[in-house]
Amino acid sequence: MKSNNFSIFETIKAGSEYLKENNNEILDCFKESLLLMSYALNVSVERIIVNYEDKITEDKLNIFNGYIERRAKKEPFAYIINNKEFYSIDFFVDKNVLIPRPDTEILVDESLKEIYRLNEINNKKINSGNFYSRYNCNEPDIKNNIAKNISVIDIGTGSGAIAVSIAKNCKYSNIEIFAADNSYKALNIAKKNAVLNNVENKIKLTYFNILNPNICWYNESSKKYGTDFYSFDIMISNPPYIISSDVGFLSDEVKNYEPCAALDGGIDGLKFYRKIFELFSSAIENSVNSNIRTKEFCLLLEIDYRYKEEIKKIYELTFYGKDNKYNNSSKDYKYKISTKGNKNNPINITINFIKDLSGKERVAKINYGKNDN
Repeated sequence: MKSNNFSIFETIKAGSEYLKENNNEILDCFKESLLLMSYALNVSVERIIVNYEDKITEDKLNIFNGYIERRAKKEPFAYIINNKEFYSIDFFVDKNVLIPRPDTEILVDESLKEIYRLNEINNKKINSGNFYSRYNCNEPDIKNNIAKNISVIDIGTGSGAIAVSIAKNCKYSNIEIFAADNSYKALNIAKKNAVLNNVENKIKLTYFNILNPNICWYNESSKKYGTDFYSFDIMISNPPYIISSDVGFLSDEVKNYEPCAALDGGIDGLKFYRKIFELFSSAIENSVNSNIRTKEFCLLLEIDYRYKEEIKKIYELTFYGKDNKYNNSSKDYKYKISTKGNKNNPINITINFIKDLSGKERVAKINYGKNDN
């Protein structure tokens, strides 16, 4: 196409037709062509519509054609524009990180609730019963005279979507957030997003391989954390959970462009869950051995709802062995079992499955030391 022969509208329409012929995974080709034109011209969609009849310059046409060609080859839209909105925040993304999905936002919701709950308990201890009951981390009158820091780790942070969203939406000053990944390229992206969202001072970027726990500072690879690094109050993860043999059946957009390491969960899709449960169990055991009777821990995991029963089994095997007995005492299916018979620590461990907006179990939430449920 020659720039002096086509209007913006005609160019968008031609791009739409090209996408329709070459990418059958796009639901609305005209809309995507319009959006790509918006990025090519660096103006709003509204302005483009008002100026539909304007001619497009040759340099802008070349940019637009490049975008259309990439999208026709089924490259994800988010990678082309290097942007994906998540939790009402813009994130930079490229082929080195998984594109954040809306389903994962519930994991951020539950993390913020848990942070608020723990801080609420700490405030109650300080203020002798001045006990807040709101679950909103953005309340302006929340006090910051907290007894201790609350440490949070996001395992497999990727773009940093979860860690950054928590940091940006929680106003407490006593939160330590570790954004951990086994990919330095991913950590670079997470750092970029922390800076873009002005939360770089709230997040500690950390190299961590859950399959081979060798932990070090992101920018000082020889400096390892001490054993207290494992004693996080809250562990969060959206681990890879696609069964290895199923990866090849994913859409072309996913399997040909998104990082396989962020998708492949092993032969049964549960490889990373087992390791994360082991890490969580170690934190609890260290607490028990230290006789910290009031210590609480929380583990929040995004899951495929189809793996709910398997996650329950991993929970049982991790904490109680094969002979675990449990009660189906609520519609959300809650375990409530006292810890391994340790007389100095008769506190319960519970597991709940939290549903997303479609009614499917999306988050597994495990609490240790929580006595009010």
